[in-house]
Amino acid sequence: MVISANRPRKNTITQPETADYTSNILKLFVEGLEDQPQKQVLDVGPACHENILFFTRYVKRLYVCDMFLHLMRCLSKKRPVSQIWKHLDYPPESFDGILLWELADRLDEHEAGKLVELCYKMLKPGGTVVLFVLGEQSVSSVVNTFVLGKDFRVHLRPQPHLHLPLCDRQNRDVLAMMAPFTPIKSYVCRHGLREFLFKRE
Repeated sequence: MVISANRPRKNTITQPETADYTSNILKLFVEGLEDQPQKQVLDVGPACHENILFFTRYVKRLYVCDMFLHLMRCLSKKRPVSQIWKHLDYPPESFDGILLWELADRLDEHEAGKLVELCYKMLKPGGTVVLFVLGEQSVSSVVNTFVLGKDFRVHLRPQPHLHLPLCDRQNRDVLAMMAPFTPIKSYVCRHGLREFLFKRE
């Protein structure tokens, strides 16, 4: 699904009831896009109307590919997880930014490595990747949509229909997994949630 920022739309989206915290990483991510005239961003899901509205204010085109849903369908049909990568068949160096959210937390080491490899291929040089990692205090068994509101306030909206495994990773594991990229910044947020920003040099 592709959303063009130039296409008018009715503002029928309501804001989340509560905001859990302010995301410094997402603020840095958006600021980094300012120098890109033809900004294109990939969001791997879960698909969220509020986030579509949010990012189309900042980018020329937002691509949404709900990999969480693809992963859920694949697991429920007992198919190899490797089959989900056919959905990320975008041309090399297509995007200025990629939003991974907590997708890597739902993949084993091999498949997470494949995700990173694809992101490196799809990202333009100088592009950035946002990665969230669940902490021990997070409600880790539940997949959440990180719903963006005003001033980069984030509300965690549970997605109980997504029953996905969880792979616990420490900071060193995250850095090793993302080795092709350069780490730019990281923050520890509420409930132990960790936010990372990586760059393709």
